[in-house]
Amino acid sequence: MLTARPDGSVSPYGGYMCPKGLAAIEFHKDGSERLRQSLKRLPDGSFAPIDTETALDEIGAKLATLVAKHGPRSIAVYHGTAAYRSVLGGLMERAWVAALGTPNFFSTMTIDQSAKWVTMARMGIMASGKHVMRDVDVAILAGGNPVVTHQGAPFALSESGAPARAFQAAKDRGCKIIIVDPRRTETARFADLLIQPLPGHDAEIFAAIAHILLRDGTHDRDFVSRWCNGLEELRAAVAPFSPEMAAARADVPVEQIELAAQWLGEARKPYAGSGSGPSFSAYSNTADHMIEAVNALCGGYRRAGDLVRNPGTLKPKDAYEMAVSPTRSFEQEPKCVSEDTGLLLGEMPSALIPREITSDSPDRIRALISFGGDPLKAMGDPAFAKAAFEKLDLLVSLDVRMNETCKLSDYVIATTTPFERAEITVPGDAMFPEAFVQYAPPVVPRPDGVIDEWEFFWGVAARMKVPLTFKYWNYGMRFEDIANGLPLSMDDKPDPEELCRFLCSESLVPFDEVKANPGGVRPRNAARYVQPGPDSSGRLELCPPDVAAELGQLSREAAEKGFSHQLISRRILHAINGAYVNSSEARRRYPVNFAYMNPDDMREAGIEDGEKIEISSEFGAVSTLAKAENRLRRGVISMTHMFGQLTGSGDPETDGGANVGELTSLTHHVQPINFMPRFSGIPVNIQTV
Repeated sequence: MLTARPDGSVSPYGGYMCPKGLAAIEFHKDGSERLRQSLKRLPDGSFAPIDTETALDEIGAKLATLVAKHGPRSIAVYHGTAAYRSVLGGLMERAWVAALGTPNFFSTMTIDQSAKWVTMARMGIMASGKHVMRDVDVAILAGGNPVVTHQGAPFALSESGAPARAFQAAKDRGCKIIIVDPRRTETARFADLLIQPLPGHDAEIFAAIAHILLRDGTHDRDFVSRWCNGLEELRAAVAPFSPEMAAARADVPVEQIELAAQWLGEARKPYAGSGSGPSFSAYSNTADHMIEAVNALCGGYRRAGDLVRNPGTLKPKDAYEMAVSPTRSFEQEPKCVSEDTGLLLGEMPSALIPREITSDSPDRIRALISFGGDPLKAMGDPAFAKAAFEKLDLLVSLDVRMNETCKLSDYVIATTTPFERAEITVPGDAMFPEAFVQYAPPVVPRPDGVIDEWEFFWGVAARMKVPLTFKYWNYGMRFEDIANGLPLSMDDKPDPEELCRFLCSESLVPFDEVKANPGGVRPRNAARYVQPGPDSSGRLELCPPDVAAELGQLSREAAEKGFSHQLISRRILHAINGAYVNSSEARRRYPVNFAYMNPDDMREAGIEDGEKIEISSEFGAVSTLAKAENRLRRGVISMTHMFGQLTGSGDPETDGGANVGELTSLTHHVQPINFMPRFSGIPVNIQTV
């Protein structure tokens, strides 16, 4: 029987068991939803078992035909939440996409965090990176709840392991923490200042903080003059956003905005960041840009001479104090065929998948491979998205259980769980708070009918006669620019342990040593410090013309009328997006996707705790059960993304929840550049049913 206990002897987090990891163990042990064989969809819509090798033969042949007839752009890949937990699968996927030559790579990152990539493309980045949590003395975090998500870095102040301990340690050493969220989140218990605005006003709040920093001259003048352009343009753009104006719009005390700006202006090592909340809301690109502009105004980046706590172990690298000017990659080719926008950090915007499928273009998407995700449900507006997915010539899902995208797929490839395959800590290599590396061989045998995800991409490539080169890839790296690669045989299946050995080829710790220490290794090397940059010509653009235009439009924006509440998104502790929402612990706590409401709002509306209500937006309606929560400010409802059936029946208990995606649109109220829909701060009305 599979069991687990925390081993704090080596981990940089100490002994700790993540509830999401426990849910993964529970899912593996239960097995009631587990796919143990691959499936093929029949003409009547039902599924029949198919031998995986036969499925790969058929899929490879169909893909080869599409490429020969329509070119590589006819093929697309969607990289879901579970794919991030499959290191070899994700790297083999990247190798396959690069070998095909298709630009159509999509992922969850352009569903819930794409505003951050827009900001990087429009503002640029500091190569030295932001201060890490263990060094920060003042931090402001908007719309993030790391104590529950166990994620966030580098965009949100957090540590993925034992996050509450990290916040408490920061408090103990005197760090001031500011939380901006309509809900008093689990993370907010560590806040020295909690600002609870109406949803969707992060852009105004941070524009007002920038206004105050410039008004009072408390911004970091040395940093800005050395590394930034557009200070006067920013000053003019935020002039309308007085703290009084922002406070009135967000319905918060003006003193809170003033105090937040004061603390940030006084900080030695400040940090401004956000979670998915601002990225889900109206004016999300503008909001994220203003959050990063505040960070830049405060000089919230590591400087030459600052300690680099973790330079990486598998792929160690020096950090340099230098600005990398914005690329505005979305303005360059290749671009989407349905809209005039292009790549963000090497990916196309996921919200455009339906339009990329239905576009009247010879380069439209005709085949989609969904790897460890449920894009049909994740992107919202399910009626619109489903109609598009039904037009695909080929839809393939790689997963351990049936989800809404699987139900529409032509083939569902049954894959391993993390406990049945080899894994190594590539995703966390530079994100651990201290240098650390771990290799995990399979700990339990896999069922006969399942395969590792990397085997799918290698197997399909072999059948398509597309040679692959396996590389150590990570975000920010162009695959074609990575010099060190491992050419793979198309006849002899790779050994996963040897693939992991290759990933250690530049490691500070040899693979054999990593393998011999199953609890992981923390290398003891000489301390590294941020180095002066070899190039000082780069500049951060504080306020490019399109951002200034967005701020101008926002300053003139009128409040939306005709709705009584706004619905915001929330995370839950025992699931990761759509993964594990059906675990027994998650279901015990969340038998439905509760609509959490302020108790005073419920009394005023005559709604009892547990009563069935209908929530309606401009685009649809969902039914669920109301639940009182005094953590919420008035006028706000809070529900979880990725819950329930794709389209609800009106019976939330039978459906197991409600899909808030039914309240959204993929064609209206979308952001420029990334076409991000509004998933949070949705204007809604409620009524009992």
